[in-house]
Amino acid sequence: MTTRRGLWSKAALVATSGILAVGAVGCSSDSDDSGGGADDGASTTQSDAGGDEGMSGASGSSDSGGASDSGGASDSGGASDAGGDTSASADDYGPDTDLRTDAPPVQAEDAVETAQGEVGDGTLHAVELDYDESDSAWQWDVKILAGTTDHKVVIDAVTGEVVADESETTDDQEKAIDLNDPMTYDDALKAATAERDGELRGWKLEYDDGMIQYQFDIADGADEQEATVDAETGDVTVD
Repeated sequence: MTTRRGLWSKAALVATSGILAVGAVGCSSDSDDSGGGADDGASTTQSDAGGDEGMSGASGSSDSGGASDSGGASDSGGASDAGGDTSASADDYGPDTDLRTDAPPVQAEDAVETAQGEVGDGTLHAVELDYDESDSAWQWDVKILAGTTDHKVVIDAVTGEVVADESETTDDQEKAIDLNDPMTYDDALKAATAERDGELRGWKLEYDDGMIQYQFDIADGADEQEATVDAETGDVTVD
């Protein structure tokens, strides 16, 4: 007959054997994972969880909107590709440039501001853009009357630099002009080209002959004519 003590001893031996067996199995498993399985496990985790390799296929910058593919400066109109002020040169604008489609980068407002910075207060009475053959460059001529001194500030239309400030003493009383009032450049050009279509080779806005007027030099092949637009009435004459 087996005693209670004997039963507990036999149970303890069975339990101990089980623990040792489990421990042996566990050690064997750890050994396998830390040997050949460690690299496989890390690789699997990275691939499944969206590591660097997985990201490049799903949402990495090279495939889904990175600068090099979809909208970065080098591909979609940055300064280096779009011909901004810093890259423009006089060689880009010859005497046959059509100002309607390929005007130099310095705008009329920029030229006026530069001239006023040179002269100071005065009456702005003429703004002109034309090609200077002697300098081989497009230039703005901005005329400002300050007291009895009439200034003509010449500004490079590509670089914005002041080329000259020519002045003379005068008794003339000039009337001020405004680039937007009573007629804008766009509206005046539209009226002029309705009467005489062609390439725009120069233009000016000035107070002359008792009226504020736009004058456009419009070429049709070798034939160039001047279209004058009265800024107050909108009347157009072609010479």
